Amino acid sequence: MIPIIELIYLVQVQQLGANPQEFILRHLGIWSLVLLFVSYSTSLVSLYGVKSVMNCRRMFGLFSFFYISCHFLAFIAFEHSFVMRDFVLDVFNRPFVFFGTLAALLTVPLALTSNNLSLRLLRGIWKKIHSLINLIIIFALTHYYFHKSAKNDFFWPVALTILLLLIFFLKKKRFFVKGV
Repeated sequence: MIPIIELIYLVQVQQLGANPQEFILRHLGIWSLVLLFVSYSTSLVSLYGVKSVMNCRRMFGLFSFFYISCHFLAFIAFEHSFVMRDFVLDVFNRPFVFFGTLAALLTVPLALTSNNLSLRLLRGIWKKIHSLINLIIIFALTHYYFHKSAKNDFFWPVALTILLLLIFFLKKKRFFVKGV
């Protein structure tokens, strides 16, 4: 909760810089991505021996959903003043909006099924639903790439892609070695 508390504080003391709306969008977007990566990597940490991290996995996923939802709503509010027709047109005209929207929408089934009842009722389907995290993180990174390409700034998107590939291959390696 620290990033949202920090953001609320910065709003209160009017320390958001020359473009407050952009600051809010970037802040929420960055923390959305960070928490997506943390959530994605918790299974890897667990595979390599730190089992207690799995207790926090659901919390990280739900916080990620919270920040993604805030980022998404802030975008619709700041860029389109909640005029959904304009937003829908934007989805089909700008690739970064398209991929960001896909990522945001795909988090909804994960958030809705992140409870013990869903786990019991859905059984094997639950794992398939939660495997959407792979698509979500790819779409979120694609969103980030397109956003940063407008500024010709690729350092963080490339660094995060390398991190994603590293996490992915470590997970697969562990799966094939241990059969976990």
